[in-house]
Formats: sequence, structure tokens, C-alpha cells
Amino acid sequence: MAKSPYQIGLIGCGTVGTGVLELLHRRRDVLAGILGRPIEVSKVVVRDLEKTRHNVYGFVKPDVFTGDPADVTGNPEIELVVEVAGGVDEPLQWMKESLSNGKDVVTANKAALALHGDELFQLAASSKRSVYYEASVAAAIPIIEILQNGLVANQITHLSGILNGTCNYILTRMEEAGLGYGEALEEAQQKGFAEADPTLDVSGDDSAHKLALLARIITHSHIPVEKIFTEGIEEITAEDIAFAASLGYRIKLLSIGSRHEDGSWDLRVHPSLVHRDEVLAQVRKEVNAVQVKGDAIGPMLVYGSGAGSFPTASSVVADIVRAAKGDRPIMNSANGQSPEIVSIDRVAVRNYIRVTVLDLPGVLGRVTSFFGMKSINIQSMQQPEAKHGQPVPVVLVTHAVEDEVVSRALDELRERTDLLNGPTTRIRIED
Repeated sequence: MAKSPYQIGLIGCGTVGTGVLELLHRRRDVLAGILGRPIEVSKVVVRDLEKTRHNVYGFVKPDVFTGDPADVTGNPEIELVVEVAGGVDEPLQWMKESLSNGKDVVTANKAALALHGDELFQLAASSKRSVYYEASVAAAIPIIEILQNGLVANQITHLSGILNGTCNYILTRMEEAGLGYGEALEEAQQKGFAEADPTLDVSGDDSAHKLALLARIITHSHIPVEKIFTEGIEEITAEDIAFAASLGYRIKLLSIGSRHEDGSWDLRVHPSLVHRDEVLAQVRKEVNAVQVKGDAIGPMLVYGSGAGSFPTASSVVADIVRAAKGDRPIMNSANGQSPEIVSIDRVAVRNYIRVTVLDLPGVLGRVTSFFGMKSINIQSMQQPEAKHGQPVPVVLVTHAVEDEVVSRALDELRERTDLLNGPTTRIRIED
């Protein structure tokens, strides 16, 4: 006797939701063979019931659409709720209602999970249900599965990733085409790689949300987003891109988690100079990549599409299949023990520092002496030719020094109008 269909409800039918419906339709026979029963989309929640959706009518019947999320979250026939609507507050409520009503949840919502994941995971555990969230980080790249299961035998010691395709596209185009930040952002918006309001992406907050979810796995604890130092790419200029290239580097927005010998972690998102020979420096345009180091495997890289309808939907459908098979992910932190999170102030890195000075005798020597008096050792210096008495940019590369030392020195230097004749930029170097 044939098994009854595995019934799911979908909340959201935008770019990702449409991709999910198409992939479920396209792969329906294969998925039914894997599960021993078909997957049936019973309800699809949309905000506008009057909108014509010819692009999805071939995948589901028009009568499955509803404007009421309760038709999914409270429907006793639905076993799994798939939330791909976006936002935070409403999706959080829908996921909580679904779990409380005995349903598993699949979501791509990194913001809701990063901000309220501990609450959701605890509710899932008490309800004997699961939250699946592979699509919330790096879209097509199965980094959640890799860290939770594939690398479970490892103590992860370092993770660094390009987790935001918008920022990577902007930085790539600034390098390839010599565009300014504003020009590259506008191009990214025109091509659909950046939102009309790109703040969440370019500020680094989106990457911080994703890092918080990965850090939860590799530290076996809940990591509040506010514990992650976050700096965006808004201040990066074409001049910085060119100087970095002349030094043998590319600028990337990196999400970094690094374990110290005492078991503490530093977690940070910021623009970084990455040597052009490193694998992460080769990641171009809207592509994502995550590099992981473990005590058993050494370094390892995963690379792929980090956004878009089908790449994200691919991970959503993979989670639907996991849920239908009854594969239960680990929901809670091991022993509830949270490691110490090291402040960015205490992290020692090399630095790229760009200052603008007047090309006058003695000025450059006074600037380097200033850094020396602040216990910041200069490794190299680069200055293009300039007309006597005119402003000229100077790039200094420091030896590794605690972050706070550099921050304090730069704050003081910016007040020295006798030394500077323009803005000062600092970008950390990831070795």
C-alpha cells in the first residue's frame, strides 16, 4: 500500500520560495523514490492573494495559496513548515507557533536565527521537533552539514569565510574595473546582487549573523551577535584597492572565527587584506567560500554560489528531505558551556594604514616616529611621487600588534593636523 504524501507548508513565495517549488516539482519522482512517498506542498502563504503567479502555477495548484499563516502553522495535516519569507519578528512568531504545534521547521532566515536562535532551538528541543537551517549560511554551500556531521571528529581551530556575495561583488568590481565604491554598489544593485537598501550587507551585519550561526556549531555554544566585532566595507576606496594590489593583496570582507590555545575564541567580521596567492583571494564576484581548519583534517575549502533563487532553494530542499527522512540535527549547545570571547582589542594582527600628508621635509619621518613611540613597528612603507608641498598618500604596513594599540594611536593621529592632510584608513591583514 502506497504511503501518504509528506505534507509541507511554505511561508513566502518570493525568489527563494519560487525556487523551492520549482525544484520540488522538477525532482519530484527522484525525491519520492528516496523517501518512499511523495512530497506535497499543501499550502503556500503569500502577502498578496490577488497577485497572479503564472511562474509557479505549473508547480502547485492555484488553490493552495492563502494569506493566513495559521493555515500552515496550525494545520494538523502539515508535518513541516518551510519559512522563506524574510524579516525577523513575524517569521520568528510563525516558527514558534509551528514548533509548538508539533511541526518541524526549515528556514533560510539567518537574522531570526542569529538574534533568537537560542529561544527557537530550546523550544524545538522541548517540543521534540527540529529546526533545519542549511540555507541560512552561504546558500548552496552545505557548510552547516559539513560542520555538524562531516567534521564532527575535529576540533575546529580556525574558520574564515566570504559569506556575503554583495560585498564580494562590489570589491571585485572595484579591483577589476577600477570603480569607486558608489559606482560598484550601483552596478551590483542594477544586476540584482544588492538590495535597494544595501545597509545590512555592506555594514557587515549580514555576515555577522551568518558567523554567529557557524560559531554556534564550532564553539558548541550560543554566540550573541553583539559579541562579534563587525565592520563593513563602506570606507574602502579605489585607492585602497590599488595600493593593496601593489602590495600583493586583495581586499575581502572576511568572517573569522579563531580558537586560541586556552580555548577562547575571537570572532570578527571586517575588511581584510588577503595575499593574492591565498585561496580566499581567488573568490570573485558574488561567490561565497568558507575555509576551515581542524586538528584532524588541516585546512579545507568549500566554494560555491552564495545567493540566488536556485542555490538557496537547493539547500532548502535538502533540509526538507532530511526532515522527511527523520534525520535530527543537533539542536543544543554541548553542556551549555560558553567559551570566553576575546575582544577585538586583544587580537594581534598586521595592519595596512593609509595616511595623507604634505610632501614636505621631515613630515614622513615624524609620522613614522609617532607610530614608533606608540610601540607600533613599521614593516614596510609605500609612497608615490608627488609635487613638493602637495598632499600625498602614504601606506604603512605594520608588524603584528594588538588591535587596541593601533586604534588608540590612529584616534590620536587624526587630531594631529600638523602631520595629516586628509583621512586615515586602517585595514587589518589576515595572514
